[in-house]
Amino acid sequence: MNAVEPPPDGLAALITAINDLLPSMAMTHEDLELDSVAHRTGIPEEVVLALLRGEPVPDEALNPGFTDRLAFLLDTRRAPDGKPYKQIHIADALGLSRGMVSALLSGSREAGRAVTASLEEFFDVDPGFLSTNGRRALARALRPVCASLLTLSTLRGERVSHLAMRSGIDVADIRLAGRLQEALAAVLTPSPSEQGPPVRDPSERAPQEQPPREQPLWERSSPPEPATDPEERELREIADQVRALAPPSRTRLMGKIRGLLRQP
Repeated sequence: MNAVEPPPDGLAALITAINDLLPSMAMTHEDLELDSVAHRTGIPEEVVLALLRGEPVPDEALNPGFTDRLAFLLDTRRAPDGKPYKQIHIADALGLSRGMVSALLSGSREAGRAVTASLEEFFDVDPGFLSTNGRRALARALRPVCASLLTLSTLRGERVSHLAMRSGIDVADIRLAGRLQEALAAVLTPSPSEQGPPVRDPSERAPQEQPPREQPLWERSSPPEPATDPEERELREIADQVRALAPPSRTRLMGKIRGLLRQP
């Protein structure tokens, strides 16, 4: 088996960036959720780890064939009821005969472009999952990992010139440290002026309203001083960027961040 000589492509640059960022945060390859990368690409986790370590990888391990990828999907994806898919499910959904599905899985028949696209849509995977070159698929899966590392490094005060807080960040791709959770919590905590009125128990009597009292001059506070701490300014900038996102992107990002904050 001949090892693949890695070309200077996007994957090589991503691996270099990830390996450069990990030591600054006292993290290792084992801290990355490589099982999710394998799940997204169909490339075994041990192969992904070998590439990150700079080890030679056989071409057939990096580029599994169509039948291997289809078998991987059948083994790892689940129907809406949580049960494994069966060949009959694929045949009925795609309008194929059971014999045709069996032939695709055995490799005795080749799938055309239309059938391949339908299979990828059925299993809800990235377009090209069944045919894309392994290096290209892996680069696509590692981009959110690198973005997460960049975000963590930025929020931890490292000298990173690229701020990677985008709506596409996928927190499932990396075990982010507690510092990132705390920083994001601080960003997302609404100020008192943004919080709504407190919720009162309906059984309680409403307090009698008092006329507003004019505040004496000596009690009036001056406007808050602008933040001088670099991290505080950066957190406010990130908060402004989050608020400035279009509603659909902001909703997706907020959902992912809430999921992150619920992690232990």
